[in-house]
Amino acid sequence: MTDTSSQGFIEFSDGSWVHLFQAIDGTVLVDATEQELAIRTPGGAYESLWKSNQGKVITRIAWQLADGSICTSLKIYDAMNGVVSYFTGSERNVTTVVNHEIYDVDVRGLAIPVSRGMVIKGNTAD
Repeated sequence: MTDTSSQGFIEFSDGSWVHLFQAIDGTVLVDATEQELAIRTPGGAYESLWKSNQGKVITRIAWQLADGSICTSLKIYDAMNGVVSYFTGSERNVTTVVNHEIYDVDVRGLAIPVSRGMVIKGNTAD
């Protein structure tokens, strides 16, 4: 079991976006363990998805892992721990730089309203 660093972003229908970071405590992810991902605020703090984004609508999620890592799942949960959306990714091709291969997961055209208690969790593998 190894650790995986990650980064990405979530885009909203109003054109704003937030930085999707590593584990909620700011550490790297532990492979094969689903962990809540943090939203990094402009001030550098880490918080859950809903904290500053309640009422917004997610239109895109992009997540990039360290070279050689694979996104096994990326899930959005509601306050009752029910799965709102579930995405799987792949290992990006690090030998080419084609737009769709920059991220391990890049999902567009979404319309997911952010509600109180909503979190985003990721799971990775090497």
